[in-house]
Amino acid sequence: MEKIGVINGRSFGILVTIFMIGTSILITPSGLAHEAKQDAWLACIVGVGMNVLNALLYVVLGKRLAGQSLVQYCETVFGKWIGKAISLAFVLFFYLLATLMIGDLGYFVTSQIMQETPIEVLQMLFVLVVIMAVRSGFIVYSRAAEVFFPWLILLFLILILPLVPKLTMNNFLPVMEFGIMPVLRGGFSFYGLQETIVLLMFFPYVSNMKARKSGLLSGIWIGGAILFITTLASIAVMGVALTTNQLFPAYTLAKNISIGHFLERVEGIMISIWVLSIFVKIVLTFHASLLGFVQILNIKDEKPLIAPLALGMIALSLVCYPNTIFIKDYLSKNWAPFALIFTLFLPLLLLVVSSFTDRSIKTEN
Repeated sequence: MEKIGVINGRSFGILVTIFMIGTSILITPSGLAHEAKQDAWLACIVGVGMNVLNALLYVVLGKRLAGQSLVQYCETVFGKWIGKAISLAFVLFFYLLATLMIGDLGYFVTSQIMQETPIEVLQMLFVLVVIMAVRSGFIVYSRAAEVFFPWLILLFLILILPLVPKLTMNNFLPVMEFGIMPVLRGGFSFYGLQETIVLLMFFPYVSNMKARKSGLLSGIWIGGAILFITTLASIAVMGVALTTNQLFPAYTLAKNISIGHFLERVEGIMISIWVLSIFVKIVLTFHASLLGFVQILNIKDEKPLIAPLALGMIALSLVCYPNTIFIKDYLSKNWAPFALIFTLFLPLLLLVVSSFTDRSIKTEN
């Protein structure tokens, strides 16, 4: 397989930040408020902390990769057959994740913006853009993310700053009314939606280990801060009940902006932020699954597989994503424990086994 290029720590940090925002900026406030009520902001902090601790595990594991991707390293540590089986599990998880995000996109647009448009048409158009991005290569869409990142931050500030006069601090009282457990459950649910294990597939394409560590940690902190501010604003402006009952509370939050009857109906800004961030996350996740398939099968050229695998996500999304109510219930109850297998347990197993086997490779500096 041909090398797909090398990026620096800054570029990687931007990719991690946008990956963190992903689908979460729309749905995170609702899930956190459902679990932790007015303490949703505390649950968000807990969730970000969990992601930082998990990232430290990935950094330690990343030092052992020594130029290999996660899929290649599984085979190095566990041997050919067991390694390929575990690698395939990771790849299918990445593919399922990309598929669910295609479903997220389709149902959001058809339920909130273009109700008369068939969901399959919207998903097809979006997947075609994903195909173009992946075919262009890792370096190209990484540079594109760098170009769009300042605009994403600017749009976010334009969205949040007009809401400051509407913040109601009483919406956060009483603090810790229901104890610590709802906060921990909310934090765990938040943590489960940040599948940063995907980014280990791209470690070989970041210039050095220092850049990987700084990019991963800074991206998680910045992305977590944006999600924290969004959650804080949702609770402070709309209250717990409305935030909990909305499928996409951040989108509803944008509708509350009104400055002198001049700056109004700016939910298009939220749409722009979300579409950009979910696009980057889908491209990264789909590309990770594609690289995994190619590496497992020892195929030299990935491009012939891009279109079939990408179009397959549309069909699979219609099966996995029957409606938004189902997926919201699934995400709140089942996704985090399921994702934990791939985001924590298997990486820990990989680290432990690599420490006690002759198949482990030297640590990268």
